[in-house]
Amino acid sequence: MTKTIRKKRRPKYGRIVVSLAVFGIFIYFIVKLGIDLFYNDQKTYLVEVGNLNIENQYQALVLRNELVVDTNLTGKITYFTNEGEVVEKNHQIAEIFNDGSEAVVEEASEREQNRKKIEFDYNLLEYDITTLKNEILFQMAAGQYNLIPSLKQQLIQKLERLDKLQTENKFLSNRTASYSEKTIGEGTLMEGQKQAIYAPASGVLTYKMDGYEDFLTIDNLYNINYDEISSLELKETSLVHSTVKPKDKLFKIVDNANYFIAAVVPNDEIDTYKNVQSISAIIDGKTLEGEVYDVFTNNEKAVAVIQLREGFDGFFSRRLINCSIIRENYRGLKIFMDSIVNIDGKIGVYAVDKERKLVFTPVKILGYDTDYAIVYNEQFYDEKVGIVRSIKLSQEVVRYGSKYKTGDRVE
Repeated sequence: MTKTIRKKRRPKYGRIVVSLAVFGIFIYFIVKLGIDLFYNDQKTYLVEVGNLNIENQYQALVLRNELVVDTNLTGKITYFTNEGEVVEKNHQIAEIFNDGSEAVVEEASEREQNRKKIEFDYNLLEYDITTLKNEILFQMAAGQYNLIPSLKQQLIQKLERLDKLQTENKFLSNRTASYSEKTIGEGTLMEGQKQAIYAPASGVLTYKMDGYEDFLTIDNLYNINYDEISSLELKETSLVHSTVKPKDKLFKIVDNANYFIAAVVPNDEIDTYKNVQSISAIIDGKTLEGEVYDVFTNNEKAVAVIQLREGFDGFFSRRLINCSIIRENYRGLKIFMDSIVNIDGKIGVYAVDKERKLVFTPVKILGYDTDYAIVYNEQFYDEKVGIVRSIKLSQEVVRYGSKYKTGDRVE
């Protein structure tokens, strides 16, 4: 019987080579993934100088320098200048002509009740001061020392307001009054006689009045009860008539180069209006650069007064506005908030050294928001240890600091 002879199968080296290649590629990607994880995606950036802005929206009261013009003449009046025009001094506004007819007498609207509402209550302020003093003494006696700082801060703010009220006359004596009246036209026009009426000053012309021109002024800044402003109903009166009589108001000239807005703000925002680098107000989409004129407490809230020198649409007649106020409060080195870590009670970031290793470096925060923080450059002072070396301009820092530890390497 013949035996079947089987041939030996040769090994398929090609398949082995391919398998090894696939396995090698797999190992490569695993190692690469491990390295990437080890280096934590290596998110770094160079530290730059920057600032941090704070923006809030408010309702604000517009305070203007205004000159109201009236007359002692009787007759028909013709107007030559339109509402809202910027006029120079001695520009002709109108003309009064005595045609022999009698002027119609119009009664002025009653606003005295509303005025009393917005006048600041001195007695209430003094009452609050006395109450706070007694409350501080009571809490000290009760051993509630943790409540003292807050009560003390409230007392200081109200005492500052009282001091401003008590020194107001001395303060105002060094500045021009923000409200004044000017009478144009004395005596009596003979029948058929006419007299031209000229602008006594430069500014924006308006024929609208709300009756609060002599009270809602920068001179009266500390006498206003701002808690009532939001509910104040302002009814504009047109000064445009066919005839005039003695003591009738003709028009108003508004200073278009200098005015103020007073915004009611929370008390905890007072400090954000002190020592600001710059400030601007956004009104009806227009950004206006300004200056902080003053900030003071007003009962449960505070008032920030901003001086502006560029007008917005209708600023010469609008009394209440909605606006956003932006303060640049902090300037220094600007870093991402996610770079900051807390190691054993110390606040800092991981900086990259010459060997690409991470070194924990302390920082002191000046201010922060959701995304960024402003910190001191190069060094800061600590009460316990003295001068502390910190990060400096153009130093490389990692993001997402909580993913790292000291000694990690980055590429």
